[in-house]
Amino acid sequence: MDTTIPQPNQHGVLVSIANKGVLIIGEAGIGKSSLAIELLYQGHQLIADDSIEITKINQTLIGQCPPLLKELLHSRELGIISIPRIFGNTAWQQQHSIDYVVMLKSVPPTEVNFSQSNQQYTISNIQLPLLILNTHNPASLSHRLFCWLDMQTHQRQTETELIDRQQKIMAS
Repeated sequence: MDTTIPQPNQHGVLVSIANKGVLIIGEAGIGKSSLAIELLYQGHQLIADDSIEITKINQTLIGQCPPLLKELLHSRELGIISIPRIFGNTAWQQQHSIDYVVMLKSVPPTEVNFSQSNQQYTISNIQLPLLILNTHNPASLSHRLFCWLDMQTHQRQTETELIDRQQKIMAS
């Protein structure tokens, strides 16, 4: 039986990266929309900015843009941006599944200790993989995000390779 349940709206930005829905969250003014602009310039799609309407269908969360904000992104520095005019018609989608969550945090570099393994973010009793990115890190936010998304696909293989190496060294 297909069960559809409306969920509360989520503050943040939802983008599609390689057909994976990435929800970007964090405090107001932290850089969520700026990261979305960077991702749009790299060819990815915006689903919703500022407010995401979420529906739970079975065990899948679907995020969509409220009608008022359709095809728009708001940047504190640039104002309201028409996604189709600036990035083309394919740079915006009405809805997408939410597969991952990225939380932007502003932490002095000396205090960073985000253990990245197996962090989860829960929306409507569904746990999603969570990445916490420090906005004070000078490395590109989008590059760190892409690396993490690739790691989600290949992490088990990498861990298995490390265990195999350890076993070979211990057997020697």
